[in-house]
Amino acid sequence: MKVLLVDDEKHVRKTVRKLIDWEAFGFHVVLEAEDGTEAVELIREQRPQLVITDIMMPVKSGLELMEWMEIHASDCKKIVISGFNDFEFVRHTVKYGGTDYLLKPIDRGHLQEAVGKAVASWNEANRAKLQFHEKNKEVNELKPMYRDKLLSRLLTDAASGSAPLPGESYLREFPVLAAVRSCRVAILDLNTMQRPIRDKYKASVDLLFFSVLNICNDFVQTAGRGTAFRNWNKPYEIVLLLWDEPDMAARWLRKISEGIRQTLKGAVDVGISAECSFPDGLDQAYTQALEALNGRNLLDLAARNHEYRPSPAMPRIGTVRFGKYEEKTRLAVRSGNHEQIRHAVGEWFQDIRAMPAITMEQLKMWWDEFNVARAGWVEEFFQASHESPRWPHENGPFVVPLDEDGKLSLSQLQQMMTDRLIELSQILISMQAVNSNPMREIARYIETHYTQDITLQDISARFHLNREYISRKFKMEFQETMIDFVNRIRVEKAKLLLISPYLKVVQIAQMVGYHDEKYFSRVFKKQEQMTPNEFRKQALKELG
Repeated sequence: MKVLLVDDEKHVRKTVRKLIDWEAFGFHVVLEAEDGTEAVELIREQRPQLVITDIMMPVKSGLELMEWMEIHASDCKKIVISGFNDFEFVRHTVKYGGTDYLLKPIDRGHLQEAVGKAVASWNEANRAKLQFHEKNKEVNELKPMYRDKLLSRLLTDAASGSAPLPGESYLREFPVLAAVRSCRVAILDLNTMQRPIRDKYKASVDLLFFSVLNICNDFVQTAGRGTAFRNWNKPYEIVLLLWDEPDMAARWLRKISEGIRQTLKGAVDVGISAECSFPDGLDQAYTQALEALNGRNLLDLAARNHEYRPSPAMPRIGTVRFGKYEEKTRLAVRSGNHEQIRHAVGEWFQDIRAMPAITMEQLKMWWDEFNVARAGWVEEFFQASHESPRWPHENGPFVVPLDEDGKLSLSQLQQMMTDRLIELSQILISMQAVNSNPMREIARYIETHYTQDITLQDISARFHLNREYISRKFKMEFQETMIDFVNRIRVEKAKLLLISPYLKVVQIAQMVGYHDEKYFSRVFKKQEQMTPNEFRKQALKELG
């Protein structure tokens, strides 16, 4: 801190300088001035925290100095030292913010007390000022987030059928919305921006949102034709509300796309709704924009702005499903053989590569099917082994793999899924090493495929185990032979079907895996001590 001593008498300034241990009070610079005019120049230049001044001085008095300071240096604390015990001088000192009025000759104790009080007052005022600035800074930082969350909630409320009412927070923050009667919604998908842009902003996704939002609002908000905001209900999504001139929406979006291209050196995909009423049609507009975005062909970069077109013009989802390859992939994962996993995923992607178009909707369906299957395999294994699941590590939401041009990269997608399956396989194999139980796996397979012809030879080939080993270990595990296990599962399923009076016994036999009705009846009677028909009569009688 700095202190300025102002007195036209040099010996007074020297005395004041010596009476105080300035370092102890936090003052590292002690300045001096002979009169008020010189003091003004030093205050402007050095910005001291404390001024100790005489009253009666030539050129500019201490009173005039304090008047000037009240306007130009109000934060600076003031102590007056005077040879006059004059009420008017004291009154002026108090009026212009002086913390003390001391009489000459100067008493060391009084001066130290006055300086201590002035320093405490300055520190308290400075603390309050810093807190005020910090709060202002926090408010300014939170304002954009608050604004975006209000508009995101507007979308959520619209989806639930609630429209904004007069006086609600959205309308207080955005009074222009009260006069809007129709709008179009556009959705920008940052998830499919070109890889160089995503890599550049990988460490700060918030900065990417900030940059794109600024570009959008520089056009539409400045012109009073709309507003752009981050949709906090969805990752990687920016929403634009465009109003008043719905026919101009495509033009605004072209300008925005060009602004993004020039600023970020890349492109972004946009889905655009038809014109809808506002606010009651906002959810419809958002849904249309999302459909247009999700229905775009990720293999075609010819267009980036995708306008909503009612069905059947919207592209239909493809027919290639992961379920067709799920069992083979599951067995490859359980085998622990990396090449088998790559081959199983490769067969799936061979069909995918033959597709002329792949939409975001299709991609999300594959990803969901893939993850549901993985979750089922994990649950199945750990439930059988009584171990706690150790999920493979996931890094946030699914990000569409794109090549350098921004086109969907099937090779990257294939590698990504293969890597996740290999990781899962390694976890399963490591757990099997601790608690391996292939008989449980065989039993699960039988429970799933009991309607098929199941032989020991088939099981041996499928699980790569010796037939004698399977027979011996299976009976030790379940206290029954594998054939008895198959028959018991089939009979239990048949009992459920026999409750229906509309199914014939021969039909039920075939439904649970028996081609010979008489053999089925013998197996059933051996297990239940009654024929299928007797069981049906008894069951229907009990049901009333």
